[in-house]
Amino acid sequence: PYAPSNFLETATLVTNNETVNRFLGGANLTWKIHSTDNSNLKFIARGGLDSYTLGTSAIFPNALQFQRDGAGINGVSAQGNTRSLNTNIAAFLAHGFYMDNGLSFTTSVGVDQFDSDLNTILGTATNLIGAETNLDQASNRNLDQNRIIQQDKGFFAQEEINFDDKFLATIGIRADKSSNNGDVNELFFYPKANLAVNIHNLGLFSSDGLLTQLKARVAYGESGNFATFGAKNTILGSAVVNGNAGVGVPALLGNPDVGPERQKELEFGLDVEVARRVSLSATYYIKTVTDLLLNADLPTSSGFISQVTNAAELENTGVELALKLGLVNTADIKWSSRFSFWTNNTEVTRLDVPAFTTGGFADFLGQYLVKEGFSPTTLIGVGPDPDVTLNGDGEPTLQVFGDAQPDFQLSWSNQFSWKGLDLNFIWHWKQGGYNINLSTLLFDLNETTHDFDDTGLDPDGVLGNGDYR
Repeated sequence: PYAPSNFLETATLVTNNETVNRFLGGANLTWKIHSTDNSNLKFIARGGLDSYTLGTSAIFPNALQFQRDGAGINGVSAQGNTRSLNTNIAAFLAHGFYMDNGLSFTTSVGVDQFDSDLNTILGTATNLIGAETNLDQASNRNLDQNRIIQQDKGFFAQEEINFDDKFLATIGIRADKSSNNGDVNELFFYPKANLAVNIHNLGLFSSDGLLTQLKARVAYGESGNFATFGAKNTILGSAVVNGNAGVGVPALLGNPDVGPERQKELEFGLDVEVARRVSLSATYYIKTVTDLLLNADLPTSSGFISQVTNAAELENTGVELALKLGLVNTADIKWSSRFSFWTNNTEVTRLDVPAFTTGGFADFLGQYLVKEGFSPTTLIGVGPDPDVTLNGDGEPTLQVFGDAQPDFQLSWSNQFSWKGLDLNFIWHWKQGGYNINLSTLLFDLNETTHDFDDTGLDPDGVLGNGDYR
């Protein structure tokens, strides 16, 4: 009777059900408008939908130990449903032109549209009447509804050039607009280009040699990430005062100028294959994220707390290596193995708001530091050797304990096949990377640590281990 819950009773009497109905479908239409020996033109249309319905029912009757006799709110019935409909439609024109000298061109243009409609309704009733579970059979009732509607539109144009499979190049541009942007009609443009040279096809090596591929490549591309729904709006909350309906000012001030985040990536790579059995791929990348979306603090005199702002810039650099081995390839047995190695280093290169900590309970328990010149996964806390301040003199001085990002990661995957029987498995190794571990603290707070009553940590020999920690 002194425990928060009789777990056997809880497992028997509590209802917690979910029912999901989901339908996904799509259709393609291809029209071959024109075709000759050296050119063709196709029209392609595509459409798809994802219809999702979720029904939930969570009932905690007032007979439960943690609900009766003033221990709870005399029973809870929470029931709701979510309906989500996502649709997409796109249309493309693709033209291919092939010259006798081995030069070919593939031209593509297209438009697309994505629509999303999410509607969640949740009703919660407390202080249930007897054994009733209907939402209307309670003295306290609450209703919440959340609507998220988004529409994204865009177009693209792309040209692919191939000369005798020796030189391959692509250049293209994409433009997008979204209902989540401050200006719903403003188009944001994202260019891309890449160049690859199949050195093994240039005639520099013997055609019957062991080298079956040697490719050098370089690529550049940009993409965007729209702001979340509501970032541009000041959404008033509901309120009931003395039985009268009203609205309340929210903590988040809408930003009518909010725009998407932009990612820019430059990549260099080399691909080598020997005897079609051993291949090595190496890539070095520089990725920059500009106009990073952050909740910036506002002066309290504004009447608000924060505003979504394009206020920061990140830079990622890293290396990716992949080695693939075709170890066995017979009629009955096949075995291939792949090693992957990669690193990533991140730095905040611009921050238009004051530095801050986030991601934990409090600074003295450990959090992430977001500050210009530091990795955003830097772990800080209150320690004996403080070495960093948030924003200069007068700010709390904190200690850097490490970085959550690993030094490197390595994976080894294998694929076996024997007479129709397949076996696939992977080992993964992460070297370095710190975590915030609060397990011992939480066990100590509840006096359930395995060595709570032991002694030995306190130099004075007065306190038990749990109290000392």
